[in-house]
Amino acid sequence: MRRSLVAVGMALGVATMLSSCFLPANRPQASEPPAEPGISREAAGELLNAVPGLQTGTVGSVISGLSYEVIVEVSVDDAASILAPGVLDYVLRVGWATELPNEPTILSLTVRNNGTTLDLQSQAQELTGGANLESVNPFSAYLDAPADYLGDWPGAVPTPPTLPAV
Repeated sequence: MRRSLVAVGMALGVATMLSSCFLPANRPQASEPPAEPGISREAAGELLNAVPGLQTGTVGSVISGLSYEVIVEVSVDDAASILAPGVLDYVLRVGWATELPNEPTILSLTVRNNGTTLDLQSQAQELTGGANLESVNPFSAYLDAPADYLGDWPGAVPTPPTLPAV
C-alpha cells in the first residue's frame, strides 16, 4: 500500500513537471492588450500597387545565412514614379510594416523598369542619411540595419504619399 502511494505521488510529480514544460513561460495576462500585428503580404502588395506608377508590388522574405531579409519588389513604367516625392520612403516603410514569420535584419528593394533593375542606392542613401546602406547587386537599394532608419519592426503602416495631380 505504501509503495502504491509513493508511486502515485511520484507519477503526479512527474506529470506536473512535464505539463509545465509545455506551457509558455511568459503567458500574457488577460489585461494586457495584444501586440499590434503588421500588415499581411497581400495588404502590402495592395498598398504598393495603389501608388500611381507602381505595379506588381510584392513583399516577401528569405533567410540569408544567419539573417532574415524582407524583400520588396515593384515594377515601374517610368523611373520617375519611384523617385516622386515620398514614394521611395513609402515603399520601404510598407515593406518594414509587413508581418513576417521572423523579425528581419535586412531590407532589400528591387525596382524594375522594362526588365532593367534601377539603381536607387544613392537616393536611398540620401533618404536615410546613409543609415547602414550597402551597395549590393542585384538590388535597387539594400539596408543592412533597417531598424536604424525605419524604427522597430513591424513598423506602422505608412500614409501614402501625396502626389501631384497628373
